[in-house]
Amino acid sequence: MKKVVLSILTPLALMFSFVNPAHAVCDQARLHVVRSEVVGGGPHIFDLAPAVVSPTFYYRFTTANPQLIDDLNSAWVGNFTVRIIGNAPSCGTTGVIRSGGVIQTLFRDSFF
Repeated sequence: MKKVVLSILTPLALMFSFVNPAHAVCDQARLHVVRSEVVGGGPHIFDLAPAVVSPTFYYRFTTANPQLIDDLNSAWVGNFTVRIIGNAPSCGTTGVIRSGGVIQTLFRDSFF
C-alpha cells in the first residue's frame, strides 16, 4: 500500500514543483506611477504608489528596458494602474520608499 501511495504522490509532487516554482519576488497590483527619473544615463527609476487617495509609501522599481520605460510613462500620463513584478526578494514593508528591484514583468490593470 505504501508503494502505491508513494508511486502516485511522487509524480504529483514533482509536477507541482515545476508548475509552481517558489521564487520570491515583489509582485504588486493596482499601482499608479508617480515619478519617473533617469540618473546620468543609467536605468530609469520609477516610483509607484498604491491606488489610494493619500499614499503614505511608494514602491521603487528600476529598468533599462525601453519598452517597459515607454509603457510605464504611458501609464503615468494616462493615469492607468499597473501590476508590476520586480526581482527584489520580497516587497518592502516599512519606510516611505520600498524597493521592488528591477522590473521583470509589467501588466496594465484592466479594471482601472
